[in-house]
Amino acid sequence: MTTSRSSLLVVGAGGFVGAACTRALLAEGHAVFALEPARPQAVPHGATLLPGGITDAAAAMATARPDCVLNFAAFSTGAVGLARSGEAAPERALEVNALGFHALLQAAHQAGVRRVLWSSSTVAIGPATHGAREAEDVACAPTNSYGLSKLLAEQVAAFFRRVHGMDITGIRLPLIFGPGLWYEGAAAAVKRLAVGQPAAVSAPDQPFDAADVRDVARLFALLVARPGLAPLYHLAGHTTTWREIATLCDTQLLPAPSGTTWPLVSQARLEQDTGFTCAHDLRATLRALREDCA
Repeated sequence: MTTSRSSLLVVGAGGFVGAACTRALLAEGHAVFALEPARPQAVPHGATLLPGGITDAAAAMATARPDCVLNFAAFSTGAVGLARSGEAAPERALEVNALGFHALLQAAHQAGVRRVLWSSSTVAIGPATHGAREAEDVACAPTNSYGLSKLLAEQVAAFFRRVHGMDITGIRLPLIFGPGLWYEGAAAAVKRLAVGQPAAVSAPDQPFDAADVRDVARLFALLVARPGLAPLYHLAGHTTTWREIATLCDTQLLPAPSGTTWPLVSQARLEQDTGFTCAHDLRATLRALREDCA
């Protein structure tokens, strides 16, 4: 239990990552107010659900009077995953992920809320160009609409930090899986492999970064109590390959067209500034997925 109980507004509190983070914040004793228009039934018990979504934040600010806002909202067409949703409706992805985020920060600024934490994505960087791990200042060249929307959101955050002096920190997340996963996409392929089902993966058999959703939740709970951090951090989690995952799960990868090789990132800055390290390795995450499906 934390020594200081904060009032927090969590946007996207019913999503996979948002719900896990909300549970962690409630466990820390914080008062959590939630905005979740798409999956209100998934908002963890104990949070106060407010009407509306990311563009309705002004009214939510007045009710919650938050010390900090956490944003996990991202456009989704359903259970197909964020990247595929962005390609299916790129204008809506930009509307929610970039313009919606701007509306949220504007509402926070007008309400006098300085602290905002939010989830970006390593997809904003674009495809891997060399084998080295990338730091946060890497030149970005996204190749899909989801990555573009997240890169624009990072620029929005930088604008509000520079012009309005807000304390905004984003985390570029890699592939996230673990208990509670409900949507399709690459993470769902991990889930199928974890339970012993063959899966087709449209990706090269090159190393990629992934993290357990429980570690993401621990990280954001830690950041709530750590003001004054850098604008952006990378979370690398653990590095693996699809072949390693299939081998650990004693199942097989099915032939599929080769896709994009995503860059590996360095989380050295995050560890240096916060002391955070992941508690769950790949085996633990796969075990949790199996137990979640039992």
